[in-house]
Amino acid sequence: MAGGALAVGFFVVERFPELLGPIPELTALRVIEGPVSHVRDGDTIEVVGVPVRFGSLDCAERETQAGQVATRGLRELIAGQSLTCALNGRTSYDRSIGRCTLPDGRDLAALMIREGLCGRYW
Repeated sequence: MAGGALAVGFFVVERFPELLGPIPELTALRVIEGPVSHVRDGDTIEVVGVPVRFGSLDCAERETQAGQVATRGLRELIAGQSLTCALNGRTSYDRSIGRCTLPDGRDLAALMIREGLCGRYW
């Protein structure tokens, strides 16, 4: 029973971090801060040399028109800003999975979903 509750809790923290206030940062295994050094596509960036995949975001592939729109939209949202990224310890390929917020505390993935650039990762 406890294992199931833990799995549900992990799912909620990873997929809906914008609804949980400071919990993603408090439960993160690592928090990084800094400017974005590279935007790979709509759901993957590099912050201080660390590739970060947004755990709650699902964007079209970069080679598609929708993927190019998402990547461009992400670049516009983060232009000139330093991010705080809470990494949960999981990885996908070479990327750490986590949540990134803008200096004003807004969740970057939630903004991408709200702008219609990407969908929620299920």
